[in-house]
Amino acid sequence: MRRRHQHWLASIVFTTVMVGLIAFAVTQAIDFFFLVLTAMIVGSVVVILLMFPGSRLFAMALANLLAIYTCFYVFFLQTVFRSSDRIIVSAAFVLPIVGFFIGASLQRKPIRTAVLSEKIEGEGRAPRTFLWLVPVFTIGVLSFFLPGRGLDQATIDVLLLVAMAGIAGIVFAVSKDVAAFLIEVGLLFEEFFGRISKLFVPAAAFLTFYSILVIVFASLYRIIDRYTVVNHFIIEGTGREINFLDSVYFSVVTMSTLGYGDIVPTTNLVRAIVSVQIVFGVLLLLFGFSEILSYSRKKGGYRRQKLSSK
Repeated sequence: MRRRHQHWLASIVFTTVMVGLIAFAVTQAIDFFFLVLTAMIVGSVVVILLMFPGSRLFAMALANLLAIYTCFYVFFLQTVFRSSDRIIVSAAFVLPIVGFFIGASLQRKPIRTAVLSEKIEGEGRAPRTFLWLVPVFTIGVLSFFLPGRGLDQATIDVLLLVAMAGIAGIVFAVSKDVAAFLIEVGLLFEEFFGRISKLFVPAAAFLTFYSILVIVFASLYRIIDRYTVVNHFIIEGTGREINFLDSVYFSVVTMSTLGYGDIVPTTNLVRAIVSVQIVFGVLLLLFGFSEILSYSRKKGGYRRQKLSSK
């Protein structure tokens, strides 16, 4: 029970951070739409918890889905309805959410049964769960043909409301399937965070060893460049001595094999060391991930054996 509470807390933190980041990222400022967005996500979680007591996984999955919906909606606005009034934009945003809650309230009994059992009934539900996305995406695609038609702003605003009302009607009709999908997602979230908690110790050990290698090679680059006459690096187009922060940054980029090109080694000596570091980095990633997975399997097997012995 205690472990499940820890997983639930981790899920809440993850969801809160993600929703907060998206809310600040998709809005220009703390304006009317920002307040509507935040209120709808928080309010939706509260309503779900009141409608379906014990639906913590359902509520968490809904909050994450609403955050994703917000990203698609903002893309939709900026591509087609950029000049629409903020009140119209906010009202259109709310319509599918309201449609879902009306449909969920009418289907409260089967949804509550699924929530309490934490089990989805029916093998053939998956295709039907996502089938409703077809008309939703069709409405979105048709909207992209509106720009360049010479429509006035009032007509465009009305079309935005009509499009979102159509999506709201679809969500209303399939609210039971959407709820089943959200419950399944919530269960997967809990399993996901449970698995992550088992990997914390080996992952921390891996990051520690990774950091040691980064710092060792960064120190080598700094020492070589400092105590030799030749400049071994071109930094942002200029040949100069590399400082320690730049050498750490270059070491991280080299270990990850990204190679942004803002710091470039110019001498054979440093290039040879870079080659060695790249090999170490690749080997560390391969063996490191292998050891993490192996540790996870052994830990899980040990715990199952311990539980079976009891």
